[in-house]
Amino acid sequence: MSKRLSKRQQREQEELELLKAQERSVIAEQGGEEAAEQAESGGEEVEVEERIGGEEPVNLFAALGDEEVAGEEDSEEDEQKANVEEVKRSTKKKNKKKKKKKTAEHSSDVESPPQAESSMPAGKKKKQMTYAEDQQMDEVDRALAELGISHAGNSESTAASGAGPSDIRKSMAFRNLLSVDPKNLDADAELRRFFGSKVIASGNTSSKNHRAGPSSKLRYTISKPKPGYPPATSLSGLVMREMRDTEVEDMYKGKGVESEDKSEKWFTFEHSGAWREIVRQFLGAVTSHDPNTLMALLQVYPWHVDTLLQMSEVYRLQSDIGAASDFAERALYAFDRCLFPSFNPSTGSCRLDFDRVENRPLFLGLHRIISYLGRRGCWITAFNFAKLLFSLDPIGDPHGASFWLDFLAVKSGNGEWLIQMLEQASVSTAAAAFHGYPGMAYAQALALRADETAKKHGDHSESDAALQDAIKTFPQVVIPLADKIGATVPDSSRSHPLLQIQASYTPEITNVVHLLSHIYVSRSEALWKEPSVLSWFQTQVSSALPQLDTKESVEARDRALAHLSVPRDPNDRILNVPMHICRHVLCSESTSWLGFLPPQIKNAPVHAYDPLPPSTASTLYDPAYFNGLRPSRQERENQSEMTRLMEQVTNLTGRGMEIPQDILERLARRFAPPGVDAQALQGAFRRAAAEMGRGQEGGGTEEGEMPGAFPGA
Repeated sequence: MSKRLSKRQQREQEELELLKAQERSVIAEQGGEEAAEQAESGGEEVEVEERIGGEEPVNLFAALGDEEVAGEEDSEEDEQKANVEEVKRSTKKKNKKKKKKKTAEHSSDVESPPQAESSMPAGKKKKQMTYAEDQQMDEVDRALAELGISHAGNSESTAASGAGPSDIRKSMAFRNLLSVDPKNLDADAELRRFFGSKVIASGNTSSKNHRAGPSSKLRYTISKPKPGYPPATSLSGLVMREMRDTEVEDMYKGKGVESEDKSEKWFTFEHSGAWREIVRQFLGAVTSHDPNTLMALLQVYPWHVDTLLQMSEVYRLQSDIGAASDFAERALYAFDRCLFPSFNPSTGSCRLDFDRVENRPLFLGLHRIISYLGRRGCWITAFNFAKLLFSLDPIGDPHGASFWLDFLAVKSGNGEWLIQMLEQASVSTAAAAFHGYPGMAYAQALALRADETAKKHGDHSESDAALQDAIKTFPQVVIPLADKIGATVPDSSRSHPLLQIQASYTPEITNVVHLLSHIYVSRSEALWKEPSVLSWFQTQVSSALPQLDTKESVEARDRALAHLSVPRDPNDRILNVPMHICRHVLCSESTSWLGFLPPQIKNAPVHAYDPLPPSTASTLYDPAYFNGLRPSRQERENQSEMTRLMEQVTNLTGRGMEIPQDILERLARRFAPPGVDAQALQGAFRRAAAEMGRGQEGGGTEEGEMPGAFPGA
């Protein structure tokens, strides 16, 4: 019985393939989208009729003999052929009717009559649109139509969010530009595309010497696991949640800005009591100024993100970029394992509150990984990480991701993204700020030039105008860029006051423009060294110089300064370099830009684990953060004994008496860390007691010193 059925199914499949081939030939003759739609609907009808026509009653006499079975198969074969011929005739008739109906719709340009909808099954009905209407609708309109939202009939949904159709369209366009595909955050995948998987696998021999770590099949978003990673334990104290509406409102009020996208989602990480205890131990390790203490802490808590990022900085200062990158990637993977399920970078609408100290390490880790990826030549991955960093807080941009994007967008071949972002200036405050940055103006000219060259139409008027506008708006870039790439500029340009470039901090308002000019030139000089680009630069400089003093150029420079002067932090009102730019400089590898920072920033204490917290910070590693944590019994005993001994020392010193040697020995013996000379520690206690006796509270730090940094920082 099974053999007979198998043969019959095989014959039916052959006949069905024949029908499909005939249908494809009909489609080829008709052509266009209408024919494709017709084929789809026709194919469904053919399948339905095939099932109906091919359905037969079960043969109850199949076991009577082979001859009877053969006779039945012959009769079934004849019947099957008749069914196929009938299907062919019905399909041709229906195709002709559909073609006539489609032609009539195009000529009259009206919607299908309501009766056409009644033939659709219940629950499957969809609003029909004419061809002309479909062509006039853009992508956003079509998406709204599919969701059942029309411009006139979406009052309920828009009333709930406070946004109208035009606002939705604008915010969707901006969110699409912020969207990041997690697949583009894999540096190894980018290297495999360039060099091949075999080359990359042969070079990755370190994993053979490590113990088994997290499975590479685990889902990841911003960082994938590596074989050498320890098991993802000790992460129970780090969690992520979505912020409540009231929290988001309070956050915006504190920053003095308004939300521009009602569909964005704000998230925050939170630390449990156990995690805060680790933070307290971490801060103690930092103040010891001994990297070995940090490494010992990692042996116990291998996924503490602050410790990982601090160790990354230690190795960077030792010029071990490979190890620095590995520790930064481990920190990102620790965050990845704790991401909230709805935190999806591909939506472009996920935000993170920078005012909370629990979130700032993720910003710091992303900033550092961008630099390390650039060293590996993974420009596409670096660009997407910069876009992710920017998308976490586009309006605030607390780590200055914009100053990576101007270079990386062009270097990675994503110049079109930069052009589209600049066009969003009337929609988004974040995009409008791009017009105040020198790097964005020059990068836009390069992106337009690359697009014109790719199209091979020979018309470079748009890129020429863009470069001349950049030169007239930001003339401070011309001389340092020309010197870096070896370009020849008119002799008169070096004496022009607008082209004079500063080498360090000045109290003028234009100090920030000089700083950003140096940052852009140092990163993007290689993009301008190509002979054709270099020649183009020289030509446009000669054309733009006579126009530097025109009214239009002066107004353009004023507009750029106005964009730069928009405060994002209350401290920006008293600084001529905004806080987010200062933070970008402090977290960058180059030390040549530190001279442009205002004295208030250079002389302030800076911690590598939390560089330059915002003045609007809602949480810090302060007593309020540790509120509710009880010290261990051993810590309480140490503190009480230390207090008793130091009180004795202070009393003796205050009366001008010498400190007894036995007290100093007890202090050194009780609290000396391993490897510390007891005599040196006694001298330190003696000096501390003398300062306390003079009424000083603690040792303090010298001006310009960076507490928490390590030797050589």
